[in-house]
Amino acid sequence: MKASIKTAYPYYLANRPESPNNDLEVFDKYSGEVATRVPLADPGTIDRAIAAAVEAAPAMARMAPCDRRAVLDHCVARFKERAEELAQALRVEIPERQKIA
Repeated sequence: MKASIKTAYPYYLANRPESPNNDLEVFDKYSGEVATRVPLADPGTIDRAIAAAVEAAPAMARMAPCDRRAVLDHCVARFKERAEELAQALRVEIPERQKIA
């Protein structure tokens, strides 16, 4: 089964997907076509992400190692489920600033 790249992806902040814009075009380095779009984080979003990480740090520190491992195992399982899609995204990825002329 061949996975395809979605037309747009959100970023995740504090475990929630956000798509306030789709300003960054990601170009297929082979065709020069737009492969997908992703949001750009503004300074306020970056501040919110840092605050969320600081807020989560004590809870993460209190987690038992086996619980932290379970979280990582879940991430690995999700990456495996989407391996083909992730590989396609890495294959085509070229940032807007390097767009093929």
